[in-house]
Amino acid sequence: MVIDFIDLYKSEYGVGTMCRVLSEHGCSIASSISYEARNRAASRQALRDEELKIGVSRVQAENYSV
Repeated sequence: MVIDFIDLYKSEYGVGTMCRVLSEHGCSIASSISYEARNRAASRQALRDEELKIGVSRVQAENYSV
């Protein structure tokens, strides 16, 4: 969630500045963590979640479409 926030506003404020301000307000995060998270491969759980979303959407469409 914090990484998503940083990604959303990085072009406006810069990663380093946001990490410093967040850390000053009790949300300690290093800028290197932000860069690492962006380059990390998706976890098995995240990949499985994406598969399940497709199935849930299909079942919903089959059963609740008007």
